[in-house]
Amino acid sequence: MKSALFRDTFREIKRSVSRFVSIFAIIALGCGFFSGIKATMPDMVESAEKYFDEQHLMDLRLMSSIGVRSEDVDAVRKADNVLAAVPGYSKDVFYFYNNQNIVLKAMSLPNEMKGDMNTVVLLEGRLPEKSGECVVERKVNSPDTFKVGNTLKLSAPTESEDINDIFTTDTFEIVGVVTSPLFIGYERGATNVGNGEVQSYIMLSEQDFVLDYYSELYLRLDGVSGLDQFSDEYTDEVNIRKREAVEAFHNSVTARYEKLKSDAKDKIDSAKEELLTYESVLAMSGTDLDSYLASAENQLADAQKQYDAIENKNSITALFMQSRIVKGEKQIAELRRLNEAEKNGDPSVRQELAAMMEQSKAQIASAEEELENAVVLTFYEQDRFSSTDYASFKGDAEKIDAIAKVFPAFFLLIVALVTLTTMTRMIDEQRTVIGTYKALGYSVGQIMFKYLFYAFTASILGSCIGTVIGLQVFPSIIYDSYKIMYNIPEIDTPFRLSYMLLCMAASVLCTGAAVMYASLRTLRSQPSQLMRPKPPASGRRVLLERVGFVWNRLSFLMKVTVRNLLRYKKRFFMTIAGVAGCTALIITGFGLKHSIKSIADKQFGEVFDFSATVITAAETNEQAYEALDALKEMPQVEKTSLYASIVVDGSANGTTQSVSLIVPREPEGFLDYVRTADTDSEENVSISGSEVLVTEKLARLLDLSTGDEITVRSTELPERQLKVKAVVKNYALHYIYMSPEGYDEIFGGEPLYRMAFINTAKDTDELTFKEKLISDSRFLGIAYKGDSSKGFLNSVDSLDSIVLLLIFCAGLLAIIVLYNLANINITERVREIATVKVLGFFDIETSAYIYRENIISSLLGIVIGLFLGKLLHYFVVITSEVDIVLFNRELVWWAYLLGALLTIVFAVLVNIVLHFKLKRIDMVESLKSIE
Repeated sequence: MKSALFRDTFREIKRSVSRFVSIFAIIALGCGFFSGIKATMPDMVESAEKYFDEQHLMDLRLMSSIGVRSEDVDAVRKADNVLAAVPGYSKDVFYFYNNQNIVLKAMSLPNEMKGDMNTVVLLEGRLPEKSGECVVERKVNSPDTFKVGNTLKLSAPTESEDINDIFTTDTFEIVGVVTSPLFIGYERGATNVGNGEVQSYIMLSEQDFVLDYYSELYLRLDGVSGLDQFSDEYTDEVNIRKREAVEAFHNSVTARYEKLKSDAKDKIDSAKEELLTYESVLAMSGTDLDSYLASAENQLADAQKQYDAIENKNSITALFMQSRIVKGEKQIAELRRLNEAEKNGDPSVRQELAAMMEQSKAQIASAEEELENAVVLTFYEQDRFSSTDYASFKGDAEKIDAIAKVFPAFFLLIVALVTLTTMTRMIDEQRTVIGTYKALGYSVGQIMFKYLFYAFTASILGSCIGTVIGLQVFPSIIYDSYKIMYNIPEIDTPFRLSYMLLCMAASVLCTGAAVMYASLRTLRSQPSQLMRPKPPASGRRVLLERVGFVWNRLSFLMKVTVRNLLRYKKRFFMTIAGVAGCTALIITGFGLKHSIKSIADKQFGEVFDFSATVITAAETNEQAYEALDALKEMPQVEKTSLYASIVVDGSANGTTQSVSLIVPREPEGFLDYVRTADTDSEENVSISGSEVLVTEKLARLLDLSTGDEITVRSTELPERQLKVKAVVKNYALHYIYMSPEGYDEIFGGEPLYRMAFINTAKDTDELTFKEKLISDSRFLGIAYKGDSSKGFLNSVDSLDSIVLLLIFCAGLLAIIVLYNLANINITERVREIATVKVLGFFDIETSAYIYRENIISSLLGIVIGLFLGKLLHYFVVITSEVDIVLFNRELVWWAYLLGALLTIVFAVLVNIVLHFKLKRIDMVESLKSIE
């Protein structure tokens, strides 16, 4: 008997393939969506950690204002907990691109001979093999000339420097494209040249640098490699284990600094002694000169005897005496020459010595001034998370995880409801079979096993296949969209057995509960009752019938449609839920794309009101004022104003962000170029006093409001607290606006006004004006607002993949739900439909008889979906927002329209398929009595 039950179970799957596939498909879609979205965060984080480990990313970077020398490296390597210490060169230089000088960071490639650290990933081409070759990175805003085979001509960042004092050559051939683990995000750091921002980096062989010292020292610490690199545990352990290395570095550099100062003082003292000798010699003549010469010769002879008496010629005393003898011999030689010239009446030697004395005075004065103005010894220490990109990466991954808590839950709810409806209908259809089984002596458990096996098979297959596909497809598509922000080469999408087991358990639980709920109610009946057909649902008066002025105006078929809808309430509400979810997902997809792409319009249309920004070559404010005067004289410029832009780290409430500190020279005219609208009042706020304006997204990230304080610091500026005057609107990047008076009060002095806003005349030819500007040595380049806007729009094109993904999943959801429920509707009412056809309805009229119910359910679902879409869009926008932008939270009208239209398209497709099924209904067979 058991074998007969098994055979019948498998035959049931074969007989009802469409029903089996519908359960399989909805479960596969729900599990694929859940597992794929849920796995995206661990996939991103684990891929990043694997990338850092494979490329041996540093744990700590040490720098000083006097660079790094070999002795500093050796001292750090001897410190406890130091696994490796590798020095490197870096220099900010200019590259002429797109008619302007942009700032590139030239870095030395990791030297395997000195230690394997921060190794690059070669994406294209090869690594440099000889001098004059380089590799470049390729990211969103890298120059489009960064291609293998092209050449780069670099220039020094200031007029006081020579490019040949930095590199062996100024021209490099690009032989490869790489990515470095030192930079995983959008930012490339701040600089004190050009516009204050490094646009991209290039990497050269160490042999191409001719600098006297290394720029930085990279460290890997022992005992931290096995930790979660994005965790507080890793950060705490780094802070503990770095102490000895930092102390060793500070001690070595300080000792070197003191020695440099001491050597400089010794040279000055020695030069002063020599100067005194010149002065005393030139003051002598005749007999005085003879006696002084004799005295000097006696002193030299005594010094020689003392030196000869010293046994250890390498001792400090011996070396000192040797130096004294050399100086004495040189002095006596000059005295003899002067003495002979004086006796011969030749004044040229005295004049020569007088000139040498004056030159020595000038050199001493210069050396003393240089020593007085020497670089103050400053130390810089950075770990991975000193760059906000690393913290932002995990934060963005966690935002995806937050989305995963809503979307998949919605899908799994639909799965449960669809499965319940489908299995309930299947068991209702099998009443006669169940009655026969009971009459033959099968137990309730054996009979239920058939339907559990049917549902479990679809659930297990659907969950397994859906999870496997979801784990591969969804994380890859989502991460591709994040590549506008991060440049970790690839994301690993490992198979996660726990996710499959979780999805399988949820699916089996849902379908099992649905089968037990549906079957137990039927299995309570006696075999004699079950072997008779189930009575159709009783027709009931509906609420609309009580509204006479509406009900009386409905046609007969419309009244039948309304009654049928409310007679099968479960299927009716299921259809509404599925369609509403589909509409909401589509609206969210299109709304999300608009919310991001409209940032450019708002930032460059509503906030930025200038035509372009100009970068001057000024190294002093006097030069900046000259450049400003030159701009004002150009006929293409209607108005212009200088400003300073300094990249700083802004911190508050335990959070740090990279911020551009903007200081306009003429704050009263700043509104002509940038609109500073208060986020609450919409009124423009002026920049004045020592208080600052902060932009909206920065204020949200740092939890700032009017009256709070923000801490700023950089390599150029000391750490200071700034009081927030107001929070102003802004949509891309972070800014702090400060008056020049406030800057002087807080930081002491005025900033370097290297940048200028300009508004050009309407008929200005941008290319001609750009060429004219660049030809003037007082300017380094110009960036038009329109070009920046286009670049930003191009950077978010990859979001199309997420939009298409949402629409595809929403479409599948709608088609599966609509087809499944409509198919159940037809199966339940096949005798009714056959009767309608016997009464003379044509095929199209028969289809319309069923379509009306589908259309009404779909329209109601669309209306509910419009409201649900607004809520879902808002949630996704605030959850998926990245740190450097503020998404537009308004839902555009055409997102509603497209959501409704596409849902209607899906519904129409389902109705077209069902039309052919209705045509195939055999009237005679359908009307035969079951008995």
